[in-house]
Amino acid sequence: MSVNIFEALQNAEINLKGSMDIQRQIGQRQLHNAIVLIEKGYELGDDIDALLATYGSAEDAPEKEV
Repeated sequence: MSVNIFEALQNAEINLKGSMDIQRQIGQRQLHNAIVLIEKGYELGDDIDALLATYGSAEDAPEKEV
């Protein structure tokens, strides 16, 4: 199942509200990845899973060409 950037933000919000430490760690990573990709010009509907699978990390993804 693919997750777009908007869905990753929603998942991060849920995980950050969770009471377990592991949920917070997951949520922080999801939030970080989404923010980095948005800063690089990706849109909320872009498939974050495909980008991470292709580039390994949000930091390694190139700037999105317009």
